[in-house]
Amino acid sequence: MYVFDDKKSIWHFMLGLVSAYFKALSIIIIFCYIIYQLREREKPESKLGDFIEFLLGYAYGLAVFS
Repeated sequence: MYVFDDKKSIWHFMLGLVSAYFKALSIIIIFCYIIYQLREREKPESKLGDFIEFLLGYAYGLAVFS
């Protein structure tokens, strides 16, 4: 299981939540997050888990803040 597998996982979720809250800046935040993940050196499975954590936070944020 690679989703919520380390201490940074909650920050990925929170960043997704924040980007959903700031809808005007969400494209920039998402783009920066993708660049950050592509440059980070870790296993592809862990990167996929990080993207899922971010998207879960984003989806939750859209549900809460809409």
